[in-house]
Amino acid sequence: SRMTQGEIAGTLNGILTQLRQSDQAVRRGNLLRIQGGADQRSKEHNAVMYGQGCPWNEDGNCSTPDYPTSGTAGVFALSLMFMESVETVLETYGGPEDKWIDTFGKPRDVAAADAVASTITYDGSRDSLLDSDKAVHFVLQGFSGDIFKGYGLVLGVLADEMSDLLGSVHFELRLLFGVYIALLLFWFFFLLFRRTI
Repeated sequence: SRMTQGEIAGTLNGILTQLRQSDQAVRRGNLLRIQGGADQRSKEHNAVMYGQGCPWNEDGNCSTPDYPTSGTAGVFALSLMFMESVETVLETYGGPEDKWIDTFGKPRDVAAADAVASTITYDGSRDSLLDSDKAVHFVLQGFSGDIFKGYGLVLGVLADEMSDLLGSVHFELRLLFGVYIALLLFWFFFLLFRRTI
């Protein structure tokens, strides 16, 4: 990577903070301009977040080799394990916390990036880390595994509910507009009829 250890750790820590805030806002509300959370409003959301099993896996397998109980208590418990694993990775490999710099999404100085590494070479000696450290393995697996699929299912549930809500609002607005036009026509013809008589 063309990022320093401090930049990688700071960025990962910043993204973890955003994930926590977004998760809390969606579930509980009163954060990030979300008034009410899905915990109080959606049975389908709660079934996926807090229910038993792992409906996001077609094969019904709810465990990973690193954490055999993962997925058995819904996406919420799985996301807590994921966040704790990210914290463990940051504590173990992030370096000193005072050197962390969150540069995600910010313009970078090309010369500074080139100074970090002019060429990128693959260091195979770090492969054993993926096999030996279950927190690192769980975090990397999470981007294509249960945490990604679980949150995808939650987003699908919320998108369906939003679509249903917007559909009903659209129908009610059309109905209200129709009633308004009918009343307008009625009064127009009533007044026109009274004036002609």
